[in-house]
Amino acid sequence: MMLDKACHHDCNQNQCPFAQDTRNPNRYVCLKCGIEREINKYSPGFGSFLLLLLSLFISFQLLVIYERRNHLQRQQQSLNNSPNQANIHDV
Repeated sequence: MMLDKACHHDCNQNQCPFAQDTRNPNRYVCLKCGIEREINKYSPGFGSFLLLLLSLFISFQLLVIYERRNHLQRQQQSLNNSPNQANIHDV
């Protein structure tokens, strides 16, 4: 949380005299500068971005693995169906 630029008091985040709002127990307000702080407020930010990147990375990896398996299966099928396949027992 950043301080209000219009604050003319000598307080910072660690030394603001916060008072709890009587109507909202999760809301605190600095008595000097008026900065509001909500304790249980969900703030989507960097954590959500990392979660999105992680899910995209996992999805990409799953697609790569799926494509590799399909490619190997196609290669095996083409080798099994090849008419020029030599049988060692027939020689």
